[in-house]
Amino acid sequence: MSNEKILIVEDDIDIMEVLSLTLANANYNVLKASSLSSGWHLAVTQQPDLILLDVNLPDGTGFELAKRIRDVSDVIIIFVTVNHLIEQKLEGFEVGADDYMTKPFIPKELLARIQANLKRRNPTKKSNIVHIDNLSIHLDEKNVYKDGQLLNLFTKEKLLLFFLIEHANQVISVDQLIDHVWGYDGVTDLKTVSVHISTLRRKIEDIPSKPKWIQTVRGFGYQFVYKKESGEK
Repeated sequence: MSNEKILIVEDDIDIMEVLSLTLANANYNVLKASSLSSGWHLAVTQQPDLILLDVNLPDGTGFELAKRIRDVSDVIIIFVTVNHLIEQKLEGFEVGADDYMTKPFIPKELLARIQANLKRRNPTKKSNIVHIDNLSIHLDEKNVYKDGQLLNLFTKEKLLLFFLIEHANQVISVDQLIDHVWGYDGVTDLKTVSVHISTLRRKIEDIPSKPKWIQTVRGFGYQFVYKKESGEK
């Protein structure tokens, strides 16, 4: 049985039903949204493996949604739409679509395209984005998104955070943090590190006073607590 999640963003009830049944019968976990706003919410919070996306939505277009999703995720996106003009297909690919099917479609063909795209997925690329609850941490770009919104982290906050993430579940001493972030000749102390950690927590933690990820190990330093998913390096 497949554990892969597929999000359908479609406002036509009949087409939604056909897609849902087709995917459910193929043992995919199905998520459903009928608008741009609900599709965006599920894309960010549920982190599906693939999205089937209509172009014409009641509160916007699928092109708009795809562009927003591409800013925070490399999820596979397949447009399923009545729009058949080449210009519209090109626009779909320009905003980051992986594939494009026009309605009416044959369910078996759509399923074959879904399976082919999932097989071609690049696991190395995917591993460069770490998802932790409502956080998306882009290791290559050194950016962090919370609930889909880019966090405004200052340089030293980024240096602290990514150094802790690179050594996840290890206790990092204050001296190590000072050496990495401020350098051996940096004029700083325990208080400076503490203040930066505090501001970082306010930005990434849901409850900064009770940190879930950046935890203090009294007498030693700090630790980024993160349980890696199976198969992730």
